[in-house]
Amino acid sequence: MMNKSLLIGRLTAKPELNKTASKKSVVRFRLAVNRIFKNTDGEREADFISVVIWGKPAELFTSYADKGSLVSIEGELRSSRYDDKEGVTHYVTEILCQQFNLLESKAAVALRENNVVSSADDVETLPF
Repeated sequence: MMNKSLLIGRLTAKPELNKTASKKSVVRFRLAVNRIFKNTDGEREADFISVVIWGKPAELFTSYADKGSLVSIEGELRSSRYDDKEGVTHYVTEILCQQFNLLESKAAVALRENNVVSSADDVETLPF
């Protein structure tokens, strides 16, 4: 049997590193992944997928990734359940990340967030 997920998307928020009671590093975040097809208005919709990374990779990820970063995530789909203090059962489905790749630099994210876009006119005025 196989349980493998491969996603490419953008982080919906800046990832924050947390520590468990046993001092293990963990980061949980949502990844916005565009759907292949467009809706009736001609726009692409996105799925927001929960991802978790544990240990040293979680520390590395939070050091380099930021809100809006384009990343690839490879991992396994996991589902679990827990009961809260009131005895209500909650179900969680998330990707347990085994490998990730940052697909653009922090500088590229900063440029995109500041709406810095070069136009064809800018290219034509270059001295070379």
